[in-house]
Amino acid sequence: MSRRKAAGLDINGWRDHVARNWTTFPGEDERIGGVHVRAAGPLGSVVRIGDERTGRWIGGFPADIAPHGLGGGWGAIGDESRRIQLRALLEGVSGGPQQLAAAFSDLARGAAHTVLAIEDSPETTETLQERLLAGLSQARMRNAALVWRTVLGILYAIDAGMIEEECTVGIVSHASSGLSVQKLRVRRAGTLRDVLAPERRNAAQMLGCSIGLRDLVERVRHRVIGDNGGNGRAANLAMARTVGRLALGLRCDREILRLPNGDWEEIALAGAGDLPAFTMDGPFPSLGDCDQVFLETIAEGDVRSHLATLITDLKIGDLQTLPPDAVAKGALVAACRMSDGDPVYFDFLPRISTIVSSNGRAQNFDLIDESETLEAGHIYRSPRPAVFAIPKGVDEIPVYLRKDAAPHPRKALVKLDVALKKETPVSVWVEQKPAAGRARIVLEVPSLARSITIDWENAEDDERAWDDIITALETPPPAFPDRLVLKCGMHPWRDSSGAPGMFTLLDQMESNGVSDWEPYARKAAARPYQEYCVSSDGHLPAEVSDDAVRQLDMLTHAALTVTAERLTSRPAQGIRDNAALKFLTWQFRRCPTEVSEWLATCIENHAGTIGTHPFIWHQSNWVLIYQGFSRTVRDAALEERVLRAVLRRGIERWSYRAESACVALMLSRSETAPMLLERQDVDEIGQRAVIEFREELGGHYTRFNYAPFLVGGLLRWRLKEPRALLTGNDTLADSLFEVIEAARQDLMSRRRVDEAFARRREKYVPILDDLLKYLRGEGGNPNLLLDLYDAY
Repeated sequence: MSRRKAAGLDINGWRDHVARNWTTFPGEDERIGGVHVRAAGPLGSVVRIGDERTGRWIGGFPADIAPHGLGGGWGAIGDESRRIQLRALLEGVSGGPQQLAAAFSDLARGAAHTVLAIEDSPETTETLQERLLAGLSQARMRNAALVWRTVLGILYAIDAGMIEEECTVGIVSHASSGLSVQKLRVRRAGTLRDVLAPERRNAAQMLGCSIGLRDLVERVRHRVIGDNGGNGRAANLAMARTVGRLALGLRCDREILRLPNGDWEEIALAGAGDLPAFTMDGPFPSLGDCDQVFLETIAEGDVRSHLATLITDLKIGDLQTLPPDAVAKGALVAACRMSDGDPVYFDFLPRISTIVSSNGRAQNFDLIDESETLEAGHIYRSPRPAVFAIPKGVDEIPVYLRKDAAPHPRKALVKLDVALKKETPVSVWVEQKPAAGRARIVLEVPSLARSITIDWENAEDDERAWDDIITALETPPPAFPDRLVLKCGMHPWRDSSGAPGMFTLLDQMESNGVSDWEPYARKAAARPYQEYCVSSDGHLPAEVSDDAVRQLDMLTHAALTVTAERLTSRPAQGIRDNAALKFLTWQFRRCPTEVSEWLATCIENHAGTIGTHPFIWHQSNWVLIYQGFSRTVRDAALEERVLRAVLRRGIERWSYRAESACVALMLSRSETAPMLLERQDVDEIGQRAVIEFREELGGHYTRFNYAPFLVGGLLRWRLKEPRALLTGNDTLADSLFEVIEAARQDLMSRRRVDEAFARRREKYVPILDDLLKYLRGEGGNPNLLLDLYDAY
């Protein structure tokens, strides 16, 4: 046991006790050792003694016997303003820290450690905890702490040898409004000494019943006062000490009261009436899995025995009743453990949650997890803060908070000194000690070098359910452009005034064979009236006859054979003519899969290929290779191979007509290609688009074909990440928005331009406007990719 002075206080306003490990004898020094208990009350008060200038507040036993504040019959000192009942103080009805301090100071003055008991019930709010701590501070109590009554009762049982091993215990605590039922695990803990310590994992279950302390007192008080509650005599009777003694089962002697007119009146309430019939607001909580069950009450006599009988009749197990001063003695045990550095108990912290939003998604985030327990006296800080981004331009941050103990969530508005200049990450974290009042909730804005404490009390109640708030904060996923599908039609199949159609060419092929592949390649690539011979999905017009399909298959097989033979020849001996290959690729996804494989292999071996591959004898040949692959590929594995190869080359080495075009067209035409991208891939491709936009600023926009196309294709990554690339939430989106807006401004601000530039401006400005809308999450033209294709 500690050799420093320690005190345990059970100041509840119904019946108070103090337990100390020291005593003072008149004319002698203080003696440390043993357990010394004193009682005060019942229905204690604090009183103000002395005059206006030198007066002070006192509590405890001296206040019990003082005539101050007991009515006009005592003259000036009987003024009712001189007395405040402890229950009114604790409930915040009147008084403040100065008056609360008087209830503590004379009882524990000089203690190195002081523990004050608090009820394990919803009445012990965080506000009450702070009020009690303020009173202890005002009383200059050193190393003061609050500990739950249920925990202190078990600490007493441990110290008294009633609990000797690890176990699960139940305790029923007689509370203000009923019975506080708690289940605790007793475990071994400690580094200096191996001690048993209770662990509290939940708040006690509060069972409202007819024999709560408040109801017992009010029942007796009503019997004393009767129906005359409004006169001065009744007020004196209400403050009679006999009321509290009878309500709590204590022996009641005759009491002499002084009336307002100075007369005296004797009251005798001994044996006055039976206890109320026992009723409960709900079923008694199960304690069947507890190894031991205890009853803690400050009542005595018939009240104590009646309560014990009622609980025993519920058949919850063998009930052990603790003495009335058990909580005060348990508080002394706790204070001594604090002094010695031993664990007192372990407590859960009420869960505190916030809502984090990212890219339009809102979700719950627990700042304090309900599974956390912490040794009493230690400070808990969120191991992982809630981090979310705040859009630029914001000067007020809404923070939603939920506490398990609060009836409703709340919304706090945190005001900043200045509006944010860019999207800014902020974090929210919590710091709290068990049974030490409200948690400190802090919002940090690193870019402003600011930490702001969020005021829960001034936050606005939101009566919606937490899940409903989260749902309301969700924004619908932004739209993205439709997949690019290039239609087929009969116009290129039929003869025109200037050239034969595909039907005629196929007839010529069947009659004469193929000596020149170029006419077939040109016809396959032609798009009169925005119609190809074969759609980009590889379909033929319904009007094409079966015989024509047979002829096309023959021609395709011949082109495939010619191209395969070229692959097996030595480059120096090979034919430098890619027309057959071109014809194959303009059949889009109808093209045989071997072609996509050949092109993918060529792309993977890009470095050093010129002059060593039959398809590549000039740099311009890469346009057919890359764009041909994007037209023909229909296999996700091949798409993955080429995307990896292209990204490995490094975006600074891309050609706008080769790598940029390939990636843009693949992302635009394919359902699977966008799903293959990771965030890093998107950032690289996006940066390439930024580079190509910047290269055109101030120029003629003749190489502008694929920069917008890259952005349009990237928007289809929302297939995989539905809320990606939104300005204000995504730095890449902000960069793209900036260069697109700059390009639009550049196009619109030009004066005295030639006809070609004017046409380009007319095509591109609406497209850029749609890209900006998509990046802002405002929807946009679903046919944007088709418009982009038509523009180049």
